[in-house]
Amino acid sequence: MTSSIRARRFWTVLLAIAGLSLIWRIVFVLVWRDGIFIYGDAYFYHESGRQLADGVGWVNPLEYNNDGTQSPAADHPPLYILFLGFWSWVGLAGPTAHMILTAIFISTPMVIMTALAAREFGGRRLGLIAGGLAAIYPNIWSWDGTILSEILAMLFLSTTVYVVYRFWNRPSFGGAALMGVSLSLATFSRAELLLLSVLVVTPMILLVKQWDWRTRLSALVIAGVASAAVLAPWVAFNLSRFEKPVYLSEGYQITLATSTCDATYYGDFTGYWSMTCPEQFLAEAGLTRENSDQSERSAVLLEKSIDYIQENITRLPTVVVVRWLRIVGLWKPVKQSDVDAYLEGRDLWVTRVAQTTSYVFMALAAAGVVIMRRRRIPVLPLVGPLIAIFITITITFAQNRYRASVEPAIAILAAVAVEQMVRGWLALRDDPEDSETSVDREASSLT
Repeated sequence: MTSSIRARRFWTVLLAIAGLSLIWRIVFVLVWRDGIFIYGDAYFYHESGRQLADGVGWVNPLEYNNDGTQSPAADHPPLYILFLGFWSWVGLAGPTAHMILTAIFISTPMVIMTALAAREFGGRRLGLIAGGLAAIYPNIWSWDGTILSEILAMLFLSTTVYVVYRFWNRPSFGGAALMGVSLSLATFSRAELLLLSVLVVTPMILLVKQWDWRTRLSALVIAGVASAAVLAPWVAFNLSRFEKPVYLSEGYQITLATSTCDATYYGDFTGYWSMTCPEQFLAEAGLTRENSDQSERSAVLLEKSIDYIQENITRLPTVVVVRWLRIVGLWKPVKQSDVDAYLEGRDLWVTRVAQTTSYVFMALAAAGVVIMRRRRIPVLPLVGPLIAIFITITITFAQNRYRASVEPAIAILAAVAVEQMVRGWLALRDDPEDSETSVDREASSLT
């Protein structure tokens, strides 16, 4: 079979997977999510997009809808709000429309990019398996019904993994710049993904064996400049509209505060979060939305959180361990899924199915890491995002949503294990063509 025929077959199967995935996601939204009550961060994203389309600007949507107050807001990175704002501007401004548009223009490309990322280092068969797993994994598709930026973060996580492996296979200055751009777009979806600059992009550039150190450092500078060029307009805009400096977003300070008080250091919600924490800190400081802006409140929340951590430093190791256990579903999993369903705005049956299937995917992903190491394939582009999440929850709190952005990496690692099983099954069939493991065949499978 010629390479062109194989390529056409790959794209035919991949587009079929993506199409079936889209059909399911639309059915899921229309049957289970149509008419849902929007609250929390979903309300912020949804209403911010609508207000952006109306020309109100980047303000707190709750305050604006309540009394017309136009307080500048930067609770979240801007990319998903821009996406929703565009569709609201063209007249598709309802919650169900926003969810379906997310499924069409974000989730479907995410399935395709996950497949391409896996194909880049493991060949077409691995790519199709990874795309299939990304399509059926409940911890991925369930986010289509939430109006949250997690799906967008998944898309750009998959894209970043793809461009990193592409750079590794064919190093170039253009590839380095593309990594910087992709990294910034991921950061504009979920701010903690900026950690990938240190955990993935930098080491992958510095480890390129074909280049001398001068070339590696030049590529690193190019990646950094490309990334900064994408981030700079938003950062400059934020610096111009708050009393105190705000860069990407003001989400970190309140996130830290929600996880730093007696309610989250002791008792049933250890390692989780509670809005009573920042409310208590702001009350102690005498700050309200009427007498302060977001940057001033954030500064107080950060200061109070650090003070509380220092006063309860002996309790911190226990809290951190519980956070780690929560993120992998090993700390009171039934209660965790129940609470996540309410606080994340997901259906209870969805969070329970997602929790249950995640154990299978994580076990396969662990096996995938071992297999890739044995094949001498770099695992850092896939393990680095997982490390970033553990760093994030170590200093904040753990809930299922915090791992959502890196679920495509888990799906790809799981696909490596599944593909190894397929190899073993084909070998047992004693089919010389499919079980061949020569260097030439392995090389051809990567093209």
